[in-house]
Amino acid sequence: MRDTGDPNGRPYISVIVTAHDRRQFLQGAVESVLSQTLPASEFEVLVVKFMRDPDLDSWLERQGPRVRAVTDETLPRLGQKLARGIELARGEVVCFLEDDDRYVPEKLETTVDRFRREPGLVYLRNRNRCIDASGRELLGPYARISDHELTISERRPAELALVDFIRHYGAEGNSSIAVRRSIVVPHLRRLSEFSTSTDWVLFVSALSSPGSLVLGTRVLSEYRLHDSLSQSPNQSAGQRLGREIVRTGEILVSMARGTRAERAARFLRGRGAVNWYLMDPGADRPSFEKVRDAAWTAWLRREPTFAIQIAWCGLRLLAPHAVSDAYWEYHRRDSLRQGWRTVESDGRDGPPGRVPGDPPER
Repeated sequence: MRDTGDPNGRPYISVIVTAHDRRQFLQGAVESVLSQTLPASEFEVLVVKFMRDPDLDSWLERQGPRVRAVTDETLPRLGQKLARGIELARGEVVCFLEDDDRYVPEKLETTVDRFRREPGLVYLRNRNRCIDASGRELLGPYARISDHELTISERRPAELALVDFIRHYGAEGNSSIAVRRSIVVPHLRRLSEFSTSTDWVLFVSALSSPGSLVLGTRVLSEYRLHDSLSQSPNQSAGQRLGREIVRTGEILVSMARGTRAERAARFLRGRGAVNWYLMDPGADRPSFEKVRDAAWTAWLRREPTFAIQIAWCGLRLLAPHAVSDAYWEYHRRDSLRQGWRTVESDGRDGPPGRVPGDPPER
């Protein structure tokens, strides 16, 4: 792509790297942005983090004007970091990178080209390649996601758009998302309230606005699965995550009320309420409305596992602690059966890659 940077020196696209507790991967994440095929004048990198590390901070400073680092110990929540980065971004388009993920070299060039060709595009999501802690490619359930491009236009029925989006959704995370900055700026205050499911906040923000959303087919980023503080697959962590997703759903419903995104928000709230109820003996019983919202989408997707969850809910009324423990074990074993393995050991040699059994929402 030829250099078409803004004559006033403003980049077209801003990359917001959010750093949590995975500092061992952060330098690699930033390097994957700096090695892009897009000319340097076209993009900027903002690293937003709440931890201090002398070695990392020194390395970031040496990257000069190409990288701006913001360290603020009052930003523990992921949504707070994203909101600060979007607030500081100068690009017309913003995209995101978790500190343990990476971009492939053509990520930004491909993204910029798509947004420039389609002025009505407000949200673009690419496919991920899953990797383990050492960077080896992993094969598993997300490799089976449909490779057909999906476009959600203003004219398409919201129900059909939602169902297709969820069917193609997978565990993509923030690192696969690019949005026009103008559509998320009005939601920065609400975004800062979220600790998880921020990818859903970005999706609902885009779906609430005029314009089209695209789920592309190209693999442009790498999603890392590993053992870390924020990816601990244990029951108490799952219970906390379930509670947080329900809270997230409530906020999203209020954000999306009266727009074509309301059904998406209701789905997340309903499915989260059912999962939390099954996983945590202290969880609130989901209302009929929430179960109905989750069941509606499950029926349209022809998803038989939801019927199993409803049966678990009936048992949960009789023995909350025993059923919650049993459901967690069922959930864990089902995740392990997905068969994550490294490409090198795909039926040929070597042991499967060691990754958490159920990738969390980030």
